[in-house]
Amino acid sequence: MKKTVLLIDDHEAVRELLCRYLERFPEYEVVGQTGSGLAATALFRKTSPHLVIVDLVLPELCGHEVILRIRKELPETRIVVFTGVSDASVLANALRCEPDGLVHKSEPLELLLTALRTVSAGGRFFSPKLNQYINHFEFGAAQALSAREIEVMQSIAEGKCNKEIGRLLGVATKTVDNHRARLMQKLGVHNAASLTLVAVQMGIVSASSVPGGSI
Repeated sequence: MKKTVLLIDDHEAVRELLCRYLERFPEYEVVGQTGSGLAATALFRKTSPHLVIVDLVLPELCGHEVILRIRKELPETRIVVFTGVSDASVLANALRCEPDGLVHKSEPLELLLTALRTVSAGGRFFSPKLNQYINHFEFGAAQALSAREIEVMQSIAEGKCNKEIGRLLGVATKTVDNHRARLMQKLGVHNAASLTLVAVQMGIVSASSVPGGSI
């Protein structure tokens, strides 16, 4: 039986490349694709895929939140992170979300195929470039961000107000206020503009997703 695959990546060219690549292998069938974290939640509920390939940097909802939602609603679905992020904090939080596989975009596509086959068989696969993060969680204070703080940081960088962020993440506005304050303290910044700059530098958001297109 074919393994159904859902692709979640904010770059259309990457999704097209993966679609064409997976078409070469009869055991896989791509049943959906999207570039938005928020749209991904509706799509995985609709398609209930066997496998999900997801990036960590996504508009509206970051990959961490998408993984957590899939884990909660579709516990049998296997998840492979396919990302170009190299920031230690972002990768550490991705690992804490317990994906089944993790592959860096700078590595050959054959490694992604290996990851898909490994996780489909019930195993876990972490590519050589990212394997160093599995056993080494020695991060400085500026990197010690929780998955929720990264989600809030992304939304702030995308120009959302605290009320909007609360609705998006399903938490109270006061909770968002607290996360924002802790973020400022941990990162040593004092305003949203500085926080946005750090978010871009860490790879949590792309510069193009920042209001105005640049910082």
